[in-house]
Amino acid sequence: MKNKLQIIISQLRAEREEERQLPLLLSPEARLNHMIKVCLGLKPDKVMIISRPPQRYLPNKKTDRLFFVQPEEAPAEDLLSRYSSRLGREGDALLLSTEFFPVNQEILLKAVKTHRDNGYRLTFLAGKQKTENVRSGEDCFVYPGLAVIDLNEKAGQFPLERGFKPSGELDVVGLTDYLKPDYDSLGFDWVGDKQKKNFMIIMGSADWSRAASILNRLKVAELEEKGAIFLSPDETWIDPEVQIGRGSIIYPWVVIEGRTRVGKNCFIYPYCHIIDSRISDEVKVFSSTVIEGCRIEKAAQVGPFSRLRPETRLKAGSRVGNFVEMKKTVFGQESKAMHLSYLGDALVGAKVNIGAGTITCNYDGEKKNKTTIGREVFVGSGTELVAPVRIGRGAYVAAGSTITDNVSPESLAIARARQVEKKSWVRRRKELSKLRKKGKQNQGR
Repeated sequence: MKNKLQIIISQLRAEREEERQLPLLLSPEARLNHMIKVCLGLKPDKVMIISRPPQRYLPNKKTDRLFFVQPEEAPAEDLLSRYSSRLGREGDALLLSTEFFPVNQEILLKAVKTHRDNGYRLTFLAGKQKTENVRSGEDCFVYPGLAVIDLNEKAGQFPLERGFKPSGELDVVGLTDYLKPDYDSLGFDWVGDKQKKNFMIIMGSADWSRAASILNRLKVAELEEKGAIFLSPDETWIDPEVQIGRGSIIYPWVVIEGRTRVGKNCFIYPYCHIIDSRISDEVKVFSSTVIEGCRIEKAAQVGPFSRLRPETRLKAGSRVGNFVEMKKTVFGQESKAMHLSYLGDALVGAKVNIGAGTITCNYDGEKKNKTTIGREVFVGSGTELVAPVRIGRGAYVAAGSTITDNVSPESLAIARARQVEKKSWVRRRKELSKLRKKGKQNQGR
């Protein structure tokens, strides 16, 4: 835009004080970050935000045009007076509070254009609605959270401290009173039905999901442009910081949160939940799998119904199957754990087979202990590995064993009671049971 434009964004105090743990797309931080991104797209000279910097979201590119003012330092009016010199006193200022949620730049551009084209000193966004009033047939109203003011000193400087209330909301009355009695310089940018899709007003928590849905839709569209494939975009939840590589296919009912990175040509099947994880190229995550704080290397497979907890790493080509849980485990290249197992605090080498029902007993009631399994080890089904314990390279562990001592490389470890068979035990037991029943009947006569 040719004329200078300054932007001031005030986050509502209620949002700044919000401390509940919310899904990121529902959080005030996500909405504020989106507003910052939209405003930077207008290429203003400066953007001043009255808020703590969003901890989980920030613009991708750093810029000296953007600065935050801590709301705890002083009331809003004092802050604006103190920092107005950094904004400059020429051109126009776009004032926004976070109750106003712009979907894109269009509504902001329209408001600024209306303000400049008509030479207004103060412009509000306004609308009309039908009413039962026979005389006029409609009521007019001002949308909260947006105003454009003239900073030109020749016209008389607007006192920026009148822009916002202590609550952080835009002060429509305070701004309008400053014009008194020159109300001819007050203008309105009238919003038609077509423009209503370009913004929404956040009145309370009931509107959070609507805003989150908009952010989700924008993020999916951004990833589709880069080559990701969503089979049902409306049934997918993708956080703003997620990145997904070209050719990866995301099935319906997938949730990907935090700063997750998904590589190229991956398959993420339905009902998967992935949080703050790094997934390399050609990985398959089968249905109903939960992954949090993990790293999965190239061509690995996990699921269905698996759970990978923080600090777990699956190396290239490894496979983790149904009802397998891992925590703080490094799982070796081309190793397999396909059924009903728990590996916690474990280091597993390459080409290891973990049989169904294997458990690392890593907690002794006071601390977590480590299990180390060497390369090419075969662990039979139903095995309990009582940590701390080490299984040497190439060793075999017999099914049903409870291993409490280290196993040497290329050895066979059997740690189970010897099988005992008692011939005709069932027949004798049944005969004894019949005799007991007869004895009880005779006593009752």
